Amino acid sequence: MELSQTLAQEIVERAMRILPGNVNVMDAAGLIIGSGDATRLFTRHAGAQRVIAEGQAVALDAATAARLPGAQAGINLPLYRQGELVGVLGVTGEDAEQLRLPAELLRLTAEMLIEQAAGQPTEASLMNASLLRQLLAPGAAPELGRHAMLLGLRPELPRDVLLLEFTTPAPTFGDWAQRRVHNSWCLPREERQWLWYRPGTEAPQALLVALPDQGWALERSVWINEARPWQGLAETTGWALELLRVAKRLQPERTELTWDDLALPTWLQTQAAGTANARLLEPLLRLRQADRDGQLLATLHAWFAADASPQACAEALGLHRNGLRHRLERIQALTGRDPRRFAEAAELYCAWLLMDID
Repeated sequence: MELSQTLAQEIVERAMRILPGNVNVMDAAGLIIGSGDATRLFTRHAGAQRVIAEGQAVALDAATAARLPGAQAGINLPLYRQGELVGVLGVTGEDAEQLRLPAELLRLTAEMLIEQAAGQPTEASLMNASLLRQLLAPGAAPELGRHAMLLGLRPELPRDVLLLEFTTPAPTFGDWAQRRVHNSWCLPREERQWLWYRPGTEAPQALLVALPDQGWALERSVWINEARPWQGLAETTGWALELLRVAKRLQPERTELTWDDLALPTWLQTQAAGTANARLLEPLLRLRQADRDGQLLATLHAWFAADASPQACAEALGLHRNGLRHRLERIQALTGRDPRRFAEAAELYCAWLLMDID
């Protein structure tokens, strides 16, 4: 494949939006076909000719560059497509070593664009997915954001998180979703799950109702309706995954959930490994140990489900009000917490959410 002047200039223009120095792109013969400095176009690049001859990156300091005709200090890297050298990328700057990392990221971007121009969308999409996974990992390096900007992924746009779980695999969902919502990102997570990052926080219902027309049956959706730029998406992705786990345990019949639906239990789930939880759980553990037939735990569950309404709780359990009162008193005696008092009931409720009670 020959590197076109149009593509070379596109690479240069993307790079120079975020890099301070000049950028040159040379063809496989070392001729500059894209540059931020128009006076250098269609001249031979001495650094590129060395890259082509040696097949590896070449850094030029000011002293070395001065001995080469038309050369400037900087770093030059080979551009490959499927193992074939198709061009050279040069980034101008006094400190070549300091330029090496941003230049390497720019090289990766340029090679992705070359793949796309050569009609290899599948491979380019896989490379983009790999970059997105790195962007969305906790503690991702800032350089990855610059790389994503070069690829036109718009990492600065605040995006919400929509986690979708289908009844069967939906391998083409990502392509459909990105066509439906411009500048959205899609990543498969598990065999039947997709993470969809959409600019803004528009409610997803209109999109969800369109899924059956594509042949996809949705089992459950989780929406974190707080838009963040890419640096915050690792955290909101974690919220979505925790919310899905909690929803499956506490409200398995629900198919569409948001953070507001189960904010407290989801937050508690993220704290479950904390050492302070042992003291919170202790009263309920005592109750479970003494409650051999599970009657009191079932009563406590019904009490919370009925929003602490004695009448509704008694009816749900098929008890007389006096029978319910007797059970609540037994719970108080065993736990030291009275479910009829708000603060003490809140302790029991939080402990109950932390325990894996069916």
